[in-house]
Amino acid sequence: MSVPAEQLAPRNPTEDAILAAARAAVEEEPFERLTIDGIARRAFVSRTAVYFYFPNKRAVVDRLIQQAFSELYEGASTYFDGDGEPRMQLRLGISRVVAAVNRNATVLLLAFQLSGREDRLPPEWEPHIRRLIVGAERRLRRDQQRGIAPSDISPRTSALALCAMVERHISIEVQRGKTGTQLDDAIRTLAELWWRAAYSWPDGRPEGTPDA
Repeated sequence: MSVPAEQLAPRNPTEDAILAAARAAVEEEPFERLTIDGIARRAFVSRTAVYFYFPNKRAVVDRLIQQAFSELYEGASTYFDGDGEPRMQLRLGISRVVAAVNRNATVLLLAFQLSGREDRLPPEWEPHIRRLIVGAERRLRRDQQRGIAPSDISPRTSALALCAMVERHISIEVQRGKTGTQLDDAIRTLAELWWRAAYSWPDGRPEGTPDA
């Protein structure tokens, strides 16, 4: 189970200041140069106060990354938790995911860098990424049961493949420095690719199937 969003939020102004200081720090310096002392100075608290909330600098960064993943899910929930027209909800959901990526670009780029150095996904992040895949799988499964998506393809496999497509493309665009309206074409294209992959019948729509 992933940590609920409310549990990821700062518990008090001191913890909030520490997280804000860490966010500012990673925007200005690489992870290797990040220190507890530096975070404490930026937050105007003692290093003891930082250690009260976080055992080390990686734990501070992990919290920032978890918060970013939580924002991504909230953006995608328009589609994941919806029951309306999937094409429209896909575009809206992906646009909100992109907005969340823009707000957390530096933190997410750091996450990509850290994950590339390790043999497996850090356990602190895994539940949040799995939550995105499960959200997509459940929506696809519901739409198959409703008859608006073909049921001959595994919703689990589809969710894994489609989430990977969106994650990879958006990460490349962000690394290239694209933001805001520069990503509008990517949003339209990703939403359309997802819809065509999951909701179109290669041999035509079966008789009596509702429009998607």
